Amino acid sequence: MDGMPYALSCTLGVFCAIVVLVRLKVPLMAAILAGATAICLLSGRGPLATLKMLGLGAIHPTAIGLVVITTLLLVLSGAMQAGGQMERIVSLARQFLRRPAVAMASLPALIGLLPMPGGAVFSAPMVASAAGGHEVEPARMSAVNYWFRHIWEGWWPLYPGVLTAVGMVGGGIGEFAMYQAPITLLMVASGLLIFRGSSRGLHATGAPPPRGTKRRLLWAASPIWIIILIWAPAAVLLRLAPRGIMPDDAWTALARFGPMSLGVLVAVIWTVRLNRLRWPAVRGVLAGRSIYVLGGIVLSVMVFKHVITQSEFAGRIAAELKVMHVPLVLVVAALPYIAGLVTGLAVGFVGSSFPIVLPLIATLAGEESIRPYVVLAYAFGHLGQMSSPLHVCYIVSNQYFKTPFRAVYRRLVPSLAVMAVLIVGYVLVLRLIVG
Repeated sequence: MDGMPYALSCTLGVFCAIVVLVRLKVPLMAAILAGATAICLLSGRGPLATLKMLGLGAIHPTAIGLVVITTLLLVLSGAMQAGGQMERIVSLARQFLRRPAVAMASLPALIGLLPMPGGAVFSAPMVASAAGGHEVEPARMSAVNYWFRHIWEGWWPLYPGVLTAVGMVGGGIGEFAMYQAPITLLMVASGLLIFRGSSRGLHATGAPPPRGTKRRLLWAASPIWIIILIWAPAAVLLRLAPRGIMPDDAWTALARFGPMSLGVLVAVIWTVRLNRLRWPAVRGVLAGRSIYVLGGIVLSVMVFKHVITQSEFAGRIAAELKVMHVPLVLVVAALPYIAGLVTGLAVGFVGSSFPIVLPLIATLAGEESIRPYVVLAYAFGHLGQMSSPLHVCYIVSNQYFKTPFRAVYRRLVPSLAVMAVLIVGYVLVLRLIVG
């Protein structure tokens, strides 16, 4: 065993096992927990020690904080849907955006500001309506709906994948978003290829919107602004508070997720009152199965991360790859892409690949900043989930427009290829800027 890359073989084996389990329709949470258990046992721990490590990972303050904020975000989305607020936002946005092509892209992007599992099925009829009667093939409408629905997912702090990555990478949400935000511009630029060869009528400018449309749109979207308005000052105040009042891990989790959770909680209360939702409607939102499924996935992700860190496999993998002369930058891009391709979820590629690639990033960066390589890993993971036939949004969008996967892929592949090139270019520029 001395000459064999044991840690790398074990970790990649576990990673492949997670992939196989997901393909066999095993729930993602169960697959990730099985992988975490395997890592514990392969690192030489017995059954009792393994159970203890899994338990400690589950009750870690960061894990608890992520589950809380994920649950609150999904409750907010459900409350807005139950109160008809989503419909009002989209209707007003359609009036405000005068070009059909701009409206087709902007409406799913607007809905994408809130993380909703399968949210593309909500924006799909809006894309069809925004086409304004022009002849647009179903595959193009589905591709537009799917692509622009996800332009924010590289950095927008309401997404569980982003929050999970922040929890693993360290630093604040603001710092993470600062480096990741250009991914949105890259997606918009590459997504324009989907409109290539479309009807000229889609690009014609329509009549001006009724007076007051912008104001009414901002009011309808008030939950989003409430979150931001509460999160920003709360984060500043928390940074000024004394740190000695609780353990370091708990304080770090509170500083990272407390202000955002407070903002989302207030937004939930505001949304319920604004839409005059009665208890039966609120109870229906709280009973939504997707809330608890995604919360469980986030928890399992953090358990896996805890196990990888405590088993010290990650550091050993970096050393083994160095001995094998494998380009680390290739591993940093490829593992998240494969994980995204297989799981079709941001929390899936972050949870299964970041515990492995982050220590490799530290080794790769050396004395330089790790941020360009974090961008590379996350962006390629996002690219992987956008390529995935398992992505729920991709499935429901194609179902709504009654178009086969192959036809939509033909629209997506040029954008995916250009996106990959733009990501590499951005990372190279970022390395020159930040060192």
